[in-house]
Formats: sequence, structure tokens, C-alpha cells
Amino acid sequence: MAEESFPVVEQPMTAEQWKHVTRGIGDGILDEGGFPYRLTGFDNTTNTAVLRASTSTGVASAILGGFYHKMDSDITLSFPPVAARSTYYVMLQHDPLDAEMPVKVVVSTSVDTSQGKTHLHLYNVVRNANELLTDAAVRMIRPRIAPVQVYASDADLPQANKVLWGTLAIVHNGRSGNNSTLFIAMTGDDGESTTGWFWKKIYDPNDNVFVWSEIGDTGTYRWPEHGFRRALGRRGKVRKLRGRVALVSGNKFQAGGDYSILSGPIAPEDAPAAVQRFAVSTGGSGAGGQANVEVSSTGAVTAKITDSAYWVSLDGIEWEAK
Repeated sequence: MAEESFPVVEQPMTAEQWKHVTRGIGDGILDEGGFPYRLTGFDNTTNTAVLRASTSTGVASAILGGFYHKMDSDITLSFPPVAARSTYYVMLQHDPLDAEMPVKVVVSTSVDTSQGKTHLHLYNVVRNANELLTDAAVRMIRPRIAPVQVYASDADLPQANKVLWGTLAIVHNGRSGNNSTLFIAMTGDDGESTTGWFWKKIYDPNDNVFVWSEIGDTGTYRWPEHGFRRALGRRGKVRKLRGRVALVSGNKFQAGGDYSILSGPIAPEDAPAAVQRFAVSTGGSGAGGQANVEVSSTGAVTAKITDSAYWVSLDGIEWEAK
């Protein structure tokens, strides 16, 4: 036929049709926490390991080919000794011909794709001849699926433990396009998915823009009323200074002198891991001069004046915070 559409009202769907209808959901584990489908407990005596249900919900569930799989207790799997290097594939297998159990756990040294079978790979266990099972190389795959949700603001996000692990949240804050922020729901020990649920920010357009904090005038230093005011900029781990500084007294910065031109250190979290030195311009007394500004790991910012001048520029000073 040239066209086909289903479901047909008041008529059942075939398994093949159902698979296509639900294909957009994807294949993967539905992770509510507690490390569902974790392979552990390798035993050299019995040559077995245990595929575990979630430690928090008591079940493990997944979707494969539009079909649901649920495991409400741990399953013991066998990994017999081998005569030569072999890979055991721990998988969920969808078999279209199995009407009673279309998706089930299988362990095999090959991947059977005959008669339309498909698989969700959980682990690869590579075992060598004359090798203990506990010495086998274990690769965890465990793909997970989760929805994408859209919210107006950060305050609207649900508690992270109320959604599936890996759920993506787009927060538009009344804006559109590249101004939206992206979060992912995960756990504190995300390798094991057990505790400490939180929303982790994985993209924020402001991370690509410097956010400036102005540094006000003091009894010693002031803005010379031209150029930028003194300010510290932050973008991710990058820190940047800008602005010009002069002495409140109206005197010149003297050649050979050292001046703490920020009137105090920057915060420890903004300081570099090691001392950084920068050549900057000075001015206000004829031909332009130079100074060397040092940003220390303690947060101190000091200018050593090469040529006497009425102001010192902080433009172009940039480092990575420790």
C-alpha cells in the first residue's frame, strides 16, 4: 500500500504497529535512582554475578522497541570459564516472536539479531582463559532515557528526585533562543545513581558573558574620570580586571613604587592558583608609560610602577581562578 495510518479507531494494534507508535520514546533504562540494572557481586566459586534491581525503589525498568521490561528482584547471571578470550554481553533482548516475554535479560557471547531481535546493552564482561571472574574487564553501558521539559523559571523546577535521572529541563526565563538555560536531573554520586538528587546546570548563556563587579573608590584610590571604573569580571573560571585607577591625593604613582591598587585582596575563589604578572599602560603625564601588575594566589593585586604616572590601567589583566 502507498500509505498506512494507525491506530485505527476501536481496533487493536499489532505488536509491530505498537513498536512504531512508541518509537519516539527511545530505548533505555527508566532510572528513578538506586542504580537499577547494576551488575555486581562477582563470585569466583560459582562464576556468577548479580544484576540488581534499584536499591531505592526495589525494581528496575526499561523500554526496548516500545516494550516495557520490569525486574522486581535481583537476578543471578552465569559467566562460565572460557577457553579463549571472550566477551559476555549482558543485554535486554526484544524478541518479536516471544508473545509471553517480549523483553528479557540475556547473557551471551554473541549478539543474536535474527528474526528481528533488538538489544539494549547493559554490560560487556571480557573474560580470558584461566582467569578469575573477578579479574575480568567489566564495561558498564546502561543507556538511560528521560524526557525533556520546559519551564518558565528556575523556581518552577520540580524536586529533582521526582523526575527520571537524566531528565533535561529548559528554563527560558521569558526569553528565547540561545538565552535559555539547560539543566539535567542527577544524583550526587551520579556514577551509582543512589543519593543526593539535584538539578545540575549544564548550559547557561551567561557563562559566555563576563559579569562585572565594580570596585568603588577608597580613601587612597579613585577613578580618574576617564576609561572604565575599576571592576572584576567573572565568566566561568576566567577572571578579568578592567578600568583605570588614580591616587585620591592627586599625586603621581612614583617610578619604582609598589601600590596595592585594589585597596585589598580579591576573594580567594577568584584568585589564580599561582602568581600572575601583567604589563599594563599608564598615563597622564605626557608620553605613555608602563607598570607591571601582579595578581597573587592570595588575591593581592599589586602594581610596580616603571614610569611615574597619574593613572594606571587594569585593562587586559585576565587569569583562570584556582
